[in-house]
Amino acid sequence: MLRALDAQALLYCRGRRGQSLAELALVLPVLILLLLVALDFTRMFNMSMAVTDAARAGAQWGAQNRAAAANTLGMEQAACSSLTDISCTPGTNTTASSFCQCAGSSATISCTSPGSCTNVLNFVTVTATATFNTVMAYPGLPSSVPLSATATMQVQ
Repeated sequence: MLRALDAQALLYCRGRRGQSLAELALVLPVLILLLLVALDFTRMFNMSMAVTDAARAGAQWGAQNRAAAANTLGMEQAACSSLTDISCTPGTNTTASSFCQCAGSSATISCTSPGSCTNVLNFVTVTATATFNTVMAYPGLPSSVPLSATATMQVQ
């Protein structure tokens, strides 16, 4: 009697092993796709942080003094040099500008002839852009995502 139960249990387990293999074959592609999407999202987030850091680096370079603030190409090059793993062209992937405001006002004024303003504040703005491309095309998701960051700092 005991041998008959062992034989039945063995037959039952053999059938279950095939079922587990079939379930794995169905679920494994979905799990691999989820892993690829998670890796691409991580890469996109990392690239987004790099673009933000580049905009900040360009603005910091321009905020050193008034001469650096007037040098838009220098700010753009500083931003591009911060993007080490991403191809960057100053003026294309990075843009820089400077503007002035009177203290206590949010209106932009001319930096060269401020009029009646006695306390002129000079600011620089740098925008960095890049395009993220996924490893493969996913259904329902874009294969390229434009990334952009802007940093504005007051000139010292």
